Amino acid sequence: MDFPGVALVVGAASGIGKATALQYAADGCQRVAIADIQALPLQEVQAEIEKDYPAVKVKALQVDVTSYPSVQAMIDAVVEQFGRIDYCANLAGIIGFGDTVNLPLSTFDNVYEVNLRGIFYCCKAEIAQMLQQSPLTSQGAICNVSSQAGLMGNGNLPAYVATKHGVVGLSKSDGAKYASRGIRVNALCPGSIETPMLGHLPSGEEGKRREAERIQEIAMGRVGLPGEMANCIMFLTSGRSSFVTATTLAAHGGIRNQ
Repeated sequence: MDFPGVALVVGAASGIGKATALQYAADGCQRVAIADIQALPLQEVQAEIEKDYPAVKVKALQVDVTSYPSVQAMIDAVVEQFGRIDYCANLAGIIGFGDTVNLPLSTFDNVYEVNLRGIFYCCKAEIAQMLQQSPLTSQGAICNVSSQAGLMGNGNLPAYVATKHGVVGLSKSDGAKYASRGIRVNALCPGSIETPMLGHLPSGEEGKRREAERIQEIAMGRVGLPGEMANCIMFLTSGRSSFVTATTLAAHGGIRNQ
């Protein structure tokens, strides 16, 4: 795939975000900006890209997606360094366990602030920048990473499910609104993926039970890999998906009894 412009990956320090940053470099993007709240792991990702793809220019930025000034500063720094932003993958997210009655209000607020408001902040700043610049192959493409939980319910994850549904709705709304301006916005809905977030299960027998149930629900009989999700993001932000916007791509290995 050809990525002649500038890619920005928000949430690039680990998991799918790290795999996505590496894949942009592997697929020929010569200018890649990576951002995350975790500064040290982000620097390690930068070093890995620079080692494996020496021709690629990398800009690493610490960002707090719950702060709009921080998000805007990230966008400004990327534009100052590279002149534009063409492909965006927004992956910042956290999880919070607990049913609605027992879930602490602070947990709901934290999940909302990162998973939905943070993605909104990113889209707001990214789209505003894309509207200002002259197009390359298109005006711009954004992939917001939602979740399988954005397509169904889970009684133990109401905050996570609600915010991931919100990411789907935001992506569809922005995709429809800005399609006429040449900006495409879509949501990726991964299932169970081998990432640090997958390890956020209860300890002991309860955790083992949930892990077994999770695998049993997947038709392919395994969890997905970060690189598999990165390839989905490559498709959704490349010219190969030029007629795809305001929709979702579900990559969950086949969910039984969906």
